[in-house]
Amino acid sequence: MISIVIPIHNEELLLESLVSGITSGLTDFSEPYEIILCENGSQDRTLDLAQRLAESDSHLVVLTSTQASYGAAIRRGILNSHGERIIVFNADLWDMDFLRDAYQLLARYDIVIASKRHHDSHDNRPFNRRLITWGFNFVLRLLFGFTGTDTHGMKAFRRATIAPIVRRCLTDREIFDTEVILRAQRAGLSMTELPTTVEETRPSRYSTFARVPRTLKDLWILYKDLHMTPQAQLDEVTK
Repeated sequence: MISIVIPIHNEELLLESLVSGITSGLTDFSEPYEIILCENGSQDRTLDLAQRLAESDSHLVVLTSTQASYGAAIRRGILNSHGERIIVFNADLWDMDFLRDAYQLLARYDIVIASKRHHDSHDNRPFNRRLITWGFNFVLRLLFGFTGTDTHGMKAFRRATIAPIVRRCLTDREIFDTEVILRAQRAGLSMTELPTTVEETRPSRYSTFARVPRTLKDLWILYKDLHMTPQAQLDEVTK
């Protein structure tokens, strides 16, 4: 089975087309699948709409929380999934070609990342967004020795190896994706990257000024934990 995990927060305008697009793209998929909609703290009709969609499609699973938390939603989806292979999409960033390619690559790798900074990618976001991505990646290389080119966006995991990593994560906001990848690299999981095309379909819900303090705080929490935890202890959680 393959599990598709999607955090959703105030997505009533996108949700039906999102579910329809993914299910249509899976009509010729030979493996069983589930789509896990991880609603978190929505203030619109997202939860009601998700539940209504699930009533008419047995492939859909709805998880919900009153806490608006991107990272906690992904964590819940991964840990409640049933598939041996997991795809993580966002409501405004998903691609069926990535799903198919990543599904095959998971036979050889623990993690597949759709990198906006891959040399074959097409990042069509505004310059300031691309600059932030470059700067953030530079910080990850400097502080954590990150060897990849991106930590956010679409990803695919082997459940057996990623679930112990997810259980250990400390953050639950925007950098949850980053923490998972950094911990996975430190634990020696195998990774590969695929190129992707990125279009900004809507403005960011949080201003850069609002996100920077939260991101710095979470990076500091992560830095202290990773640099104070013995490697043997990290290796143990992946067994």
